[in-house]
Amino acid sequence: MSKVKKASVAVGATLLMAMAACLDLNVVNTNEPDRDRELSSASDVESLISGTFRTWWNLQQGRAPGPAMSALADEHSGSQGNYGFQDQGVEPPAPIINETAYQWGYWVYDPWLLTNRALASIRNGLQAIKDQNLKIGTNGADNPRAQAFAKFMQGLFLGNIALQYDRGFILDETVDDPIKLKLVPYTEVMAAARKKLAEARTIAAATPFTIPGGWMGTDAHSSATFIKLTYSYEARLMAQVARTPTQRAAVDWNTVLSNVDKGITADFGVNLDGPSGVWRIVLKNFQGIGSDVDLALLGPSDQSGGYSKWEATPSAQKIAFIIDTDDRRIHGAKTTDPGTYVHYRPTIIQPGERGLYYQGNYAPWWYWNQAQTGFGFAPDMTVTEMGFLKAEAYIRTNRPDLALPFINARRVAVGKLPPATVDGVSGARCVPRSAGLLKKASNRAEGACGDLMQTLIYEKQIETAYLYAGSSWYDHRGFGTLRTGRAYQCPLPAVDLDLLGLPIYTFGGVGGPSAAP
Repeated sequence: MSKVKKASVAVGATLLMAMAACLDLNVVNTNEPDRDRELSSASDVESLISGTFRTWWNLQQGRAPGPAMSALADEHSGSQGNYGFQDQGVEPPAPIINETAYQWGYWVYDPWLLTNRALASIRNGLQAIKDQNLKIGTNGADNPRAQAFAKFMQGLFLGNIALQYDRGFILDETVDDPIKLKLVPYTEVMAAARKKLAEARTIAAATPFTIPGGWMGTDAHSSATFIKLTYSYEARLMAQVARTPTQRAAVDWNTVLSNVDKGITADFGVNLDGPSGVWRIVLKNFQGIGSDVDLALLGPSDQSGGYSKWEATPSAQKIAFIIDTDDRRIHGAKTTDPGTYVHYRPTIIQPGERGLYYQGNYAPWWYWNQAQTGFGFAPDMTVTEMGFLKAEAYIRTNRPDLALPFINARRVAVGKLPPATVDGVSGARCVPRSAGLLKKASNRAEGACGDLMQTLIYEKQIETAYLYAGSSWYDHRGFGTLRTGRAYQCPLPAVDLDLLGLPIYTFGGVGGPSAAP
């Protein structure tokens, strides 16, 4: 068999694996020969398309890839192997383990598999509507809703491939033969994602509809809200696809700003329906005294100098320090008093033999109620997050004064800190300091008061911690504040590289490929 033919068969095998893999949807195996018969029912096709949001939610908020990405971002600290915590948070940073038999590699494998499976399902659904002239609803009245939702989900799934991996397939309804698909760079995948989001809002603008409860959580959503979501998610994707500070600076920030202005005016997420319900979280469950906030996340607020010393200490010798700050989100009037988002814990729970750098005294409390009960509102996107994107756009387009209301809003109201100015922060107890990893975003000296961009980075990390899979990791790579050696993108899973006849590769490790400098 020729090399070309072998490669084509491998591409088909990879996509067929994705299309046939187990997905948490009550639908048929779309690979079987009687696909057209099984998808001849309009209601089945609508269920197929609408059910893909649940897959996406589980990837955004579930066991993979979010927890491992949180460790990569030095947001969450955990020495346990589960979820990839230990290996992705190790110091000095090591390459991503890309091996088929690796027990905790599902954070690389699951998103690739399930996302391509969902894209295949959407493709099949849209082709069935067209080829069989299916009428969803009375005389096809609900066809636009199904088609708009399909485009929206295509945009989200393709966008996440572009965020996480170095390349991917663009699988949609225009593809007649998946075997002929070729891998393309993440930049092309992102361009396709943005196009799908634009198509979704065009359809929704032409034909208003209501998205029923059950499609995107328990609540119903109007087409007007749906359109706003397309703008906001596009703004997020545009900013976070950047792998380096140079790429982040080159983002079309005027379009980001425009999209944010057209986007959400209320937080978007899901109302959880309990431990045994359909709508659940894993990423946000790492709350309370049994979990650890990484000291690198909180360190720039420290006034004792402990954080700078901690980062300057060799990894094997790092000893946890007590943070002294005026930021009331981290602790109260006393250093041991609980803060709004973080609680001090007098005991160290991470075993020292696994690495002293995993240790700390601070427990995450952002989503404590949801984690304890399995009920409550779990956001995936917030107005606050969009405000930080807007602030960044203003800074990068030389209008820093317009950024201040967004940077200072929760800083003052929740953190009880003095407002920042266009020069950043100042004073004997300024928060944040240009320290540790945050120092990498500025030319200011170690321990100096932070400039405006550093203040934005600090505020955004504190206010959006644990928001969704990769939220902190994607930002840190673009800001240039990832720990040296941390991978800033994922390789394709080893099992799929084998199927494609491609060499197995990986990223990260100090001095390695696609690793933070």
